[in-house]
Amino acid sequence: MHLPTLIVITLILNALLGLLLVVIYDLSKRKPCFLHWALSCLVFSLGIALASARSTIDLPVVTYGLANLMLLAAPILAIVGIRDFIGVDVPLRVTRSRSLMLFIFASILLIASYPDKAQFSAMTALLMAGCFAIGAVWIRQLSLRSPAPRLLLLSLYGAHAVVMLVLAALSLGPMPGATGNNIGWAYELVLASHILLTTGTAMLFPLLVYVATEQRLKRLANQDELTELLNRRAFFNISDGLFTESVRLGSPFTVLMVDLDYFKQVNDQWGHAVGDQCLQLTARTLQTQLREQDILARLGGEEFAVSLPGIDAQEAEDIAQRVCRCLAKKPLMIDGQAIAITASVGGVQRHKNHTTVQDMLLQADHALYSAKSKGRNQVIFHHLVQADGPNQGAPA
Repeated sequence: MHLPTLIVITLILNALLGLLLVVIYDLSKRKPCFLHWALSCLVFSLGIALASARSTIDLPVVTYGLANLMLLAAPILAIVGIRDFIGVDVPLRVTRSRSLMLFIFASILLIASYPDKAQFSAMTALLMAGCFAIGAVWIRQLSLRSPAPRLLLLSLYGAHAVVMLVLAALSLGPMPGATGNNIGWAYELVLASHILLTTGTAMLFPLLVYVATEQRLKRLANQDELTELLNRRAFFNISDGLFTESVRLGSPFTVLMVDLDYFKQVNDQWGHAVGDQCLQLTARTLQTQLREQDILARLGGEEFAVSLPGIDAQEAEDIAQRVCRCLAKKPLMIDGQAIAITASVGGVQRHKNHTTVQDMLLQADHALYSAKSKGRNQVIFHHLVQADGPNQGAPA
């Protein structure tokens, strides 16, 4: 491994990555994480360039002092970018001020050890090891459906911390019994590992953002933004699979339609913002009354749908009655005034005439219409309303 060649390639790659991240920062509505990662790449590149000039430029303040400070600043900036990316509930100015204080504290430690070049290099490596350890802690908090990028980045940071500890030990002096050739080879290997790990980590940042963005887009495609429940599309995609499984196993499968009563009057009297709060409270209440395997979605407006795999009509009716009672007991409080929330529920259990979940939902909607017509805030199942006519426009 030719270390000078590796250094030149690293300088070019990190500079290009830094410039790419600057462009992404400008295109991504100036998200701070991209700016910090870009600065991390550019500062590391400059620090490596200054450190590489030690053999040709006799200016220790620059080639040792400034270079090591830049090499230390690079992982700190990367950590700040990770915090921004995770979305830690801390104001940006507070994050930056804390990072600046950390850098100043680390700089003071470095300056104190500057007269002794070996101690200075060892202190730099130890501080960087600490930075990578802190970065690994933050990376563990990343929430991604695909764990591969997080695990890879976590592995790189963990390995980097170990490499920096080894570098600190080598900087302080040779190990007992070590020869000059062995020390030189080990030192070059550690430096090469440091350079490669830093570059590899920087290259992972755009991948991390891509995976997170893709995950967010998938969530938006399947999630109702207001209530954070599944939307209509996701409900049918999942429920169709449960329906097919129910047919194959011969197990019960029930669908509920839940519709808030007099919701239009709430919107007219209190405004849509309060109406949205009613929908959010309803969603939370429904979630507390259902099992983890049940499928709950907002179909639109004030309509919710529930798929209950393995539940027959009798059990589902008990669940629906409990939902109605819980909603009625939890009015929405606005400026000391209680806004009553009640719901009508229609349900149907799968039988041999059903071919799709859509068929079941249509019959559950007919039962819901009957519940509205009979006074609201009640539960009606389709097998009790076979004589009812088609839904000609359910009451609000």
